[in-house]
Amino acid sequence: MITLMAAALLFGAADTFAQGFGVKGSFNLFNLAVKVNDNKVDTKMFPTFDAGVFYEIPVAPEFFVRPELSFARKGANYELNALGMTLLDEEIRLSYLEVPVLFLYKGALGQSKVLLGFGPYLAYGISGEMFEEDAYKPFDLGGKIMFGAEFGGQVSVAMNASTGLINIAENDMADSKVTNTGFGLTLGYRFGK
Repeated sequence: MITLMAAALLFGAADTFAQGFGVKGSFNLFNLAVKVNDNKVDTKMFPTFDAGVFYEIPVAPEFFVRPELSFARKGANYELNALGMTLLDEEIRLSYLEVPVLFLYKGALGQSKVLLGFGPYLAYGISGEMFEEDAYKPFDLGGKIMFGAEFGGQVSVAMNASTGLINIAENDMADSKVTNTGFGLTLGYRFGK
């Protein structure tokens, strides 16, 4: 009898956990906002992606806390022109493990739900030439927002935007400021209903 009760509790807990668990992927356009001696350096957006998992924790009717864990690519295209010639054309690719924590509102919108979310993210650079050369710090901290819809209680589509709030340039790069910034389109699937 005790074994049956334990099994029922275990399966019930697993089903409850699965209700809020999901996977997501995004196509993004990222850039690096770069300033040297208060002069903006010309950079161009770079197509990237991220992929990860999330878990929605209900805190009140229609309100959730949504921690995520993602592998996220960021970067930019640097182009330096002088005297009508391109002196430098370089792609900066940065890979991060990123942990956003979004405060999420899911309100009824006909048969679907509208999604509005915002919150901070913390990221750690795991690969990229600029990390290996000690030009950029691996830690990044910033903010994210999202706006979208959830269909059938499981599939979601959302626009997202994020911006870094701290300078990732190493201290020995005098008078330099570098931050990640970007936006994109996210597709998600939440298990359970």
